[in-house]
Amino acid sequence: MSVTRRIAHRIARPSPPPPPADDEARSTINMSRYAQLWAGSSGIYSPVSVGVSNALSHAASSACIDVLSSSIATLPVDVMRMQGDARLPVANTPPLIASPSVMVESDVWMQQVATSMLTDGNGFGFVTATDAATRPTSIDLLDPELVTDRRITDGIPNALVGGDRHQLFPWGDLWHIPGKFVRAGSPFADSPVRRAAATIGAAIAARDFGSRFFGDGGHPGGIITSDANLTAEQAAAIKQAFLNAVNGTREPAVLGSGLTYSPLMVDPNDSQFLDLMRFAVEEACRFWRVPPSMVYAATSGVSVTYANVAQADLHYLKHSLEVLLTRIERALTRLLPPPQFVRFNRNAFLRADPAARWEIYDLRLRNRSTTVNEVRALEDERPFDDDAFDVPGIPTDDPPATEEDQ
Repeated sequence: MSVTRRIAHRIARPSPPPPPADDEARSTINMSRYAQLWAGSSGIYSPVSVGVSNALSHAASSACIDVLSSSIATLPVDVMRMQGDARLPVANTPPLIASPSVMVESDVWMQQVATSMLTDGNGFGFVTATDAATRPTSIDLLDPELVTDRRITDGIPNALVGGDRHQLFPWGDLWHIPGKFVRAGSPFADSPVRRAAATIGAAIAARDFGSRFFGDGGHPGGIITSDANLTAEQAAAIKQAFLNAVNGTREPAVLGSGLTYSPLMVDPNDSQFLDLMRFAVEEACRFWRVPPSMVYAATSGVSVTYANVAQADLHYLKHSLEVLLTRIERALTRLLPPPQFVRFNRNAFLRADPAARWEIYDLRLRNRSTTVNEVRALEDERPFDDDAFDVPGIPTDDPPATEEDQ
């Protein structure tokens, strides 16, 4: 059964915007061809062909993608609503956030979205269920490699999926979220893997050459020389006799008169390409903007140190995750009824040690920027029933006892 037959519900499609005033020849823009032309004109050279599958076989790139996508998948997702100037949590989490797909759990769904954004550059999925207002309540994600021939036709983005053309939501049933590298004039993002093709390709070529160097016997272990001229038959016989003598044993080999054996020694630093492989790891970390320590890599040169773990996490959150988190938040917020909006709980990522946490809680309570019950929720403790503890600051009366305290 084709992928399009698995759509459980067809959404109502609003009228498309009027086509651009340009001539008919320019009304259709093939974005895939556009990206290919850009990649070719950039002068990027890769010694091997680089795609998502072999990019993920590069240990450093795969580790960086895993760290970023796992960080996003494990962050709690909060749904809030605006009431005046106040931001209040939504009592019942919308189905799209609580359980966006019937096939996988919400954290797996979020990691799939992040991984697609970090590899293909775009996340795609079919809207498989909607509410009465045609807002999506379920989205089943697609492998981006199945979404081809991405283009804009008469002002409407669309693509081929399983041989059928689908328009992007809200015109059609194909949901789309772009990654970081969205260029002007296109809703589709460039592939980070394609942008990193030179870095990944060089690393894969060096790794494969090193593997062949050792595994395929591309160099002899030694040379047997003779002070006499040998026929091909004599040379083959001497080689076989030598192999029979040393194969699987540690006994010394006895050579005949006029024969000398010279082992070929290879510098381990040269044979394993340690410097090149180390540089490839550093390049991957720079490209994906992941601290090398998070992929267990040592780097050369001046090391970057932080006062504490919380400062390192804040740097990673700000410079590596923030753009991806913001893009996902806005994409999901557009699918919810206003005034609801989606926010990742970044404080959960920056969770400090107990002493530092309580020092921060005390400061925020004294500054009246949080409530006692909010603090208790962050510590996975039951809230107090008194409404006074839902007001920012520290109530003057003693807190009521809970079942946990008794």
